[in-house]
Amino acid sequence: MTHTHDEVLFATLIDLADTTVSGFDLISLADRLVGACVEVLGVTAAGIMLADKESALRVLASTNEEARMLELLEIQNNDGPCLEAFRTGRTVVGVDLSLHVGRWPSFAPAALAAGISTAYAVPMRLRDQVIGALNLFQVGTDAFGPHELDIARVLADMAAIGIINSWNIREQAVLAEQLQGALTSRVIIEQAKGVLAEREDISMGRAFDYLRSTARSSRRPIADVARDIVHGLRAGTTRPEGTAGGLRGEVGDHPGVVSQ
Repeated sequence: MTHTHDEVLFATLIDLADTTVSGFDLISLADRLVGACVEVLGVTAAGIMLADKESALRVLASTNEEARMLELLEIQNNDGPCLEAFRTGRTVVGVDLSLHVGRWPSFAPAALAAGISTAYAVPMRLRDQVIGALNLFQVGTDAFGPHELDIARVLADMAAIGIINSWNIREQAVLAEQLQGALTSRVIIEQAKGVLAEREDISMGRAFDYLRSTARSSRRPIADVARDIVHGLRAGTTRPEGTAGGLRGEVGDHPGVVSQ
C-alpha cells in the first residue's frame, strides 16, 4: 500500500471508532467504509449487508450499481458469499468464481457475467454477535494476501463494534429517559399523597388508594391524576375535583391499606 492508502485506512478507522458521538449517521459511515475498501484494498467494488430486526439481511451500502445488484441477487436467491459469512461468522473466500458455480448457483454465474471473478465476504461481528457482512468484489483471480485479509477483517470488525455500541448507547438513552420519567412520576405521586393526607386528614396509604382508584375509574395514568391534584391544590382549590363531600368517607372505609 502507498502512503495515501495508509492515510485513508487510518482516517476510516478513526471514523469507525467515532460512532458514539451525537449525530452519528450509519448510512454515511457505511458509504465511507465501502469506499475505503476500494481505495485501500484495490477491489473493484464493495458493499455492506446489515441484518434487520428479524435477522434478514438488507443491502446498506454499495460502491456501484453492479455491486448492489449482486448483493440483491444474493438475498433474493439465498445464496452467495455474504449470506454464507453472515450465517457462519467466518470469512468466505471465492477466488475464481468459475470454480464455485455449484456452491453458489445463482450468484457465481451472475458475478461472472458482470465481470467479477473473485468475491470475499467478511462477517461484521462483535464476539458471537454477527450483524452483517462486508462484500468485496474484484476483477481477476489474484487472491488477497494475509495482510489484505487482516485489513478487511479489521474494517469489518471496527464497523460492527461502532454500530453495536451506537445501538447500545441509544437503547440506554431510551431506558434512562424512561427511568427518569418514572422517577419524576413517583415524586408527583408522593406529593399528591402528602397533599391529600394533610388536607383530608387521612393516612398516606389511604391517599394512595384514592389516587389509584381514581386513575382506574377514569382510565388515566396515576401520575396524571396526582399531577392534577397537586396543581389544583396549589392553585388554591379547596379539594381536588371529585373529592368534595369528604374524602375520608370515600377511602376511609378500606381497612388494611398499606402505606405506599
